Amino acid sequence: MVQRLAFKPYPRCGRDKYQFSELKYIASHCRNVKHIEFYCLHGTFEPTNVSTFIRTLSRLISFSTDASWQPALDTTLMPIAEGSCPKLTHLEIPGNGDTDRCSWLLQRIGERCPRIVLLKTRWEIRGSKLAQIIVSSFPNLETLICRTVSYEGLRILLPGCRKLKHFDFTFSMELNDEMSLSIAPIFPTLEVFSLRIFGRNNFPLFMSMWAQNQNQLREISLSLGEGLTDDSFLPITQYCQNLESITLWWCNGFSDLAFESLARNRNSGIKRLHFYHVKDLTDVGLTAIADHCPKLRELQLIHCESLTQTSLVKIARDCKNLVTFTAEFCSRRYNWQMTAAFLFTLANRNRGTLEVLKFQDRNTCITEVEAYDKHRFDSRLLDRLAMRCPKLRILELHTYHQEANGNLLFRALMKFRNLEYLAIYPGENARRQHLEKLQTHRRLKNVLFYFGNIDDMKIYFQDLSKRQRGVLHADFWPGSFITLNSE
Repeated sequence: MVQRLAFKPYPRCGRDKYQFSELKYIASHCRNVKHIEFYCLHGTFEPTNVSTFIRTLSRLISFSTDASWQPALDTTLMPIAEGSCPKLTHLEIPGNGDTDRCSWLLQRIGERCPRIVLLKTRWEIRGSKLAQIIVSSFPNLETLICRTVSYEGLRILLPGCRKLKHFDFTFSMELNDEMSLSIAPIFPTLEVFSLRIFGRNNFPLFMSMWAQNQNQLREISLSLGEGLTDDSFLPITQYCQNLESITLWWCNGFSDLAFESLARNRNSGIKRLHFYHVKDLTDVGLTAIADHCPKLRELQLIHCESLTQTSLVKIARDCKNLVTFTAEFCSRRYNWQMTAAFLFTLANRNRGTLEVLKFQDRNTCITEVEAYDKHRFDSRLLDRLAMRCPKLRILELHTYHQEANGNLLFRALMKFRNLEYLAIYPGENARRQHLEKLQTHRRLKNVLFYFGNIDDMKIYFQDLSKRQRGVLHADFWPGSFITLNSE
């Protein structure tokens, strides 16, 4: 029986609006729905119709919507506030959290749904009122995800939500070193912590005291912390003994010392690393991670422009259990040959665990005659990769390659038996018969072709779409690589 429903915009649907009769039909045939997501309210579904629909879902466990217009959100949530979903445990809603109506709804929902353990919202908890409502109405809260929380709000939330295991919020701009130090001891023992810091504050004393009490922490995310330095990060690597996942967004104050400490202190436990715009991460830090973190399963490197081919190849060689790898570079000194070297190493060293591989090189300039490199980026390299990584589901290679024979290229792509999504430069000799060949792939659902000769394939796909034939959805990005004189 159907237990999960998700209503999301879909470009190929062809419908702009749905009536209540259609929701009623779904309700009459799906009586065991426990999870529901509405991401197309307002124009597609009227809030009053959704409200009536929710009243029929007495077994609902989780509800999620992105309706940001407060009147529509109020109407949608009213059945939950009136007790139509007593088993609800997960509530994800936007809203502004400023109106009395919103506070009243939240309080009623907490009273009627005492099992709620997850509350995700875009609210700003600016004062004590909303914080007190959350503490009193949601006694079993384990996950709280919100926007900015003021110092006054933290003084109420932290000692009040003692079951809290996952806290995601933003430090308010008013918070200084003295304030942050006073709240560090009252934090509950967390498993997941996500903190956004605007400005250039460092908070080394807060981080040191806070980390000493977080021996159960598994995941941490630090965002927009341009003022954070090694003094703030080193205590985390020293005291958080169960750390498995680290995400850094725009944290430009960390040197290689921080990453070396992370690799050596938390080595075998690290499984996921996500680095976004961490400009001071160099080959030294990434090589230390490759040397000391053999169980690393997921690595994302987005615009970490100080890295070179050396550390990337080291990761592919020593982290043999990678499941997900994502890299995106825009520096002119990064080129497709670095991607080829990484793929060559991966095709020889990975243990067949890789499922997601994304490489995006925004440098669209290539020289007339590229320097010789022992790692040729052609169909033979893709053949080897398909053999070594049979579980690969997502393959995105936004970069130039050397394969000029379209038949060989698409024959190699067909060897990725479990592929579901493909993005690749099809070359200058791609034709409609190549896309027709991909239509026979048993798992492939979506493809993206960018640059190259895409006109013939695009006409073929448009013809299939008009006749409502074909199981493959294709997108096309026009453009071309810029050829520069090698001299």
